[in-house]
This record gives sequence, structure tokens and C-alpha cells, in this order.
Amino acid sequence: MDETDEYGEGGRVRDAFEAILDGGREPALPSVTDAAVAGGRRIRRRRTAVSGAVGALVAAALTAGIVAALPGTDSGRSSVPLAPASSPPLPRTGPVSPSPAPSEPSVVPTPRPGTTGIVTGEAPLSSPAP
Repeated sequence: MDETDEYGEGGRVRDAFEAILDGGREPALPSVTDAAVAGGRRIRRRRTAVSGAVGALVAAALTAGIVAALPGTDSGRSSVPLAPASSPPLPRTGPVSPSPAPSEPSVVPTPRPGTTGIVTGEAPLSSPAP
């Protein structure tokens, strides 16, 4: 008598399961080192992507700040055209203010020839040589 005859239908199913289980090998488990290397690569990729995004954001903010600081054609600003450097100055159309009066005399006293220029009672500008 055969084993399959002894158990009938259940024996044939059991034999089929045993054939499947005996025929295949168990899948290999990944090593701890491989998992650590893959995790490190993932972290590095994420860090690189975040650093690039932050760098691009900072560059965009700096560019926007520089552009905002540049003089432009704002509707709130009035631009005054400048005259070319070679043209003569334009005459003033308003009242001219008087020139300020000098607070010091226009004549500067100079020492007489043959004197040191030091007035009695004043300290010399440099110390005498020893």
C-alpha cells in the first residue's frame, strides 16, 4: 500500500506541501551591515536635498533683498534726470542765500623773518632734542 492511499486526499495534499517546502530554499536575511549602509545613504541623500533647498531659499531671499534695495522706477518715487557732465550748470531760479560771514579773519599772521615763530607764553609744538 502506498502512503497516499492510506491517507486519501489529505495525504496527496500533504505530499504536495512537502514537495513545495523541500524544493525551495529559504530567502537570505539581509545583514546588519547592508541595512546600515543603506540607511546611511538614505540619510545622506535627505541631508543633501535639504541643504540644497535651504541654499536655494537663502539665495532667493538675498536676491530679492538686493533687488528691493536697488533704485528703480517705483510709482511712489520721483526720478530726477541728471544733466550730462559736459553741459554747463543750470541757472538757479529761486532766491540766492547770502554767503555766510567768515568767522575767522581772512589774514593769517605770519612770523617775522629771523624769529622762531613762538610767542612768549605758548608751548613749543615739538619737544626740544636732548
